[in-house]
Amino acid sequence: MDTVVAVFDTKQDAQSALEALVAEGFTRSQARITSTDTGTTASSTTLSSDGGKSFGDKVADFFGFGDDNETYTEAVRRGGYVVTVDVAGEQEADRVESVLAGFGPVDIDQRTADWRASGWQPTRAGLSQQTATAVRTDKDQVGTVIPVAEEQLVVGKREVQRGGIRVISRTVERPVEADVTLREERATVVRRPVDRAVTDADTAFKETSVEVRETAEEAVVSKTARVVEEVEIGKEATSREEKVHDTVRKTEVDVEQLGTTGTKTSRGDL
Repeated sequence: MDTVVAVFDTKQDAQSALEALVAEGFTRSQARITSTDTGTTASSTTLSSDGGKSFGDKVADFFGFGDDNETYTEAVRRGGYVVTVDVAGEQEADRVESVLAGFGPVDIDQRTADWRASGWQPTRAGLSQQTATAVRTDKDQVGTVIPVAEEQLVVGKREVQRGGIRVISRTVERPVEADVTLREERATVVRRPVDRAVTDADTAFKETSVEVRETAEEAVVSKTARVVEEVEIGKEATSREEKVHDTVRKTEVDVEQLGTTGTKTSRGDL
């Protein structure tokens, strides 16, 4: 059985986190609050220094951390509220940590550093590695697999509209002019005085009728259509190279060798 532990400064935050865990399907026997409050509920444990055991020993017994309980002991002693949740496996632990993170748990690393700066010194090793939201404690971490993930950049292409052209064909009229020479014929009568003898050619004393028609030319307009230009519509394709800049993520794992006098991550059974 694994345990996820988080520390809160206020009872309200701890209680809200507990209710959220219950809403996620965790039972009140799995999730509980530990503090020094005088008031208790079915899902909380109140610790005091009365009785045969010391306050620190009671916290150690409750958490099951043995020598690695002092950080949590100090958190409870200073009025903090410790939420512990029993989980079955990695997936359930991730769900718990996600819920707890939404209620502002204490950064226990920073809090421990502040305590040390003010003069607090643990009498035993204490916890060495904490997360910013919650601490996961396991009975046995041998065989734990840490996945190393790396993103690969995949560049694809898509077609987008970038404008274009529209060719419109329409008929328009414009005025034109041309010069043309027109011919006209008019009838004329000319009288000339003469004095000569009548001859047979004169056909004298006979009735004669002579008609002369007048003519004139006028402009006649006709039109012929000719193709004087062609407009060809098409597309021209070109290619270009573009360098794509982005970032990819990769998991990096640092392995540190711990000495015999160093600190260790707390593990325990609840």
